[in-house]
Amino acid sequence: MEHPLFSALPPEDQTYLNGLFERKRFSYQEQRQIIENACDVRMWGKGSIRGWIDEGLSDRLIFPDHLEHMKEERSMPTPYHDFMPDERMPDKYKSLFVSSDTLMGRCPCPVEGEKTRCCNLKTLDVVQQCAFGCSYCSIQSFYNSHEIRVVENLEQRLSSLQLEEGTWHIGTGQSSDSLLWGNDYGTLDALAAFARKHPNLIIELKTKSKRTDYLDLDLPANMVPTWSLNAETIIAKEEHLTASLGQRLDAAQRARDKGLLIGFHLHPMVHFSGWEDEYGSLIDAIVSRFEPEDLMMFSLGTLTFTKAVLRELRSSQRKTRILDMDLTLTAGKYSYPLETKQNLFGFAYDRFPTTWKQGSPFFYLCMEDPSLWEPTFGYSYPNDRTFEAAMRQSYLTNLEKRVQRQD
Repeated sequence: MEHPLFSALPPEDQTYLNGLFERKRFSYQEQRQIIENACDVRMWGKGSIRGWIDEGLSDRLIFPDHLEHMKEERSMPTPYHDFMPDERMPDKYKSLFVSSDTLMGRCPCPVEGEKTRCCNLKTLDVVQQCAFGCSYCSIQSFYNSHEIRVVENLEQRLSSLQLEEGTWHIGTGQSSDSLLWGNDYGTLDALAAFARKHPNLIIELKTKSKRTDYLDLDLPANMVPTWSLNAETIIAKEEHLTASLGQRLDAAQRARDKGLLIGFHLHPMVHFSGWEDEYGSLIDAIVSRFEPEDLMMFSLGTLTFTKAVLRELRSSQRKTRILDMDLTLTAGKYSYPLETKQNLFGFAYDRFPTTWKQGSPFFYLCMEDPSLWEPTFGYSYPNDRTFEAAMRQSYLTNLEKRVQRQD
């Protein structure tokens, strides 16, 4: 079989599928689907694809029956109680300084159309590649997996950087974790100088780390550390080498106590067995430890995969159940059906008390279908422009209040 994923399967599965395709009549597309499913089943720790195909049926019924079996599995909340990855993804082992031609980029929302609500976030790629090992991460499909690239002469580069008109919010977590490296390579010193030069520009530092030594740098108020949060089960089983939920919240609390505005991203939410209890407890912990005015933003989002990332995951054959889900094509990427997303997002937002829904923090859906806003929040934005304007007004108002309190 010449399908590129076929060689990723263990010999047992290759032998079985070669025999199956000789005995039964399948189209090329049907064979491709079976091979992809075989990769998924192995990744989930659920054995060989042999157990998911009933050869006792007629040739005409075997493939539809197989698809139905897979659909039934994917439609259920993902079980993790019997799943323990047998390997942790390793740290990247090489750091290289590079002189990148391009520092600035944009968020991965679709450029045209109204497939998502886009906030017009600009990105600043000061480090490329991440030393964490989240199973669902898209960064692994962008860069060489064993090289950490740090932009050299960053402060000089930023001092001469010409910002595109309308730029007001820059994220540094698109190509790596923003705070995993702290100030080891001088990146935060350079970003702090850049932030002071542009006091109305929000510089977001997005992380899954527990590191807080950077707080001794006396960062300007418009540098906003934010934490990606998840249920403890997902952190333990799918977000390898990252800080625990408690460690992330502790780090956020220390940043808040230093006088910085912070933010949280409950992203990606995963539809797994027990998700209501764990996400509910997570939000209760946030409400008990923080005040609404401590946060600039709180976003909600879920798993999305490009074809390239799906191919990378399946060919790696690392143990993960992150693809044990109904992969539905949405806005050019694969994700949960809208009904599942609505249940996840609505549950999370409803868990917050009313006092958290009065202007601060700014709640939003990240890279999600516009139809989900109304059932989740009770309001929506007619287009990207009005969404971005509302976000900008909220962020800058919160920043102004924080600066006034510090003075």
